[in-house]
Amino acid sequence: MTEQINAGRIRTDGFSKLYHELFDCYQPYIGDKATLYYTFLLRYRNNDASSDEKGKSWTGRKRAIEQLSFNYTQLRRVDSILEAFDLVRIEYRPSGRGRPLTVYFVNDPIESERFKEREPDYFKRLQRVCEEDEGVSNMLGKKYKNYFSTAR
Repeated sequence: MTEQINAGRIRTDGFSKLYHELFDCYQPYIGDKATLYYTFLLRYRNNDASSDEKGKSWTGRKRAIEQLSFNYTQLRRVDSILEAFDLVRIEYRPSGRGRPLTVYFVNDPIESERFKEREPDYFKRLQRVCEEDEGVSNMLGKKYKNYFSTAR
């Protein structure tokens, strides 16, 4: 008698696609909070290929603060981490309310081989971000912290 393996429940809609590289390549550098925020933005990304707003995330800071328990300082730091790794492009547009509207365009992670080629550049960008705001280093992943401590 052969045992049948239960494949589990599989859905075909209502989900966001996550590339393996996000956890294999990026997360060890960008850390948990940046990874969480990236997946949050990805969840609300416009994927309509015919739209002028393709890639734009339909949610942002206010909802993240409410749902993820982030504060504005953490969001600013996470923004700089995600931008350093080209996972998001941020535009500031006039809102008519005094403060500009923050618009996120969410990029897919690059393939592992390309990531390895760009890794030194990403690391340098991350170093610059940490020099501009020392608090960023407390949010980063173990690979960055290990690389930084052995590079001294």
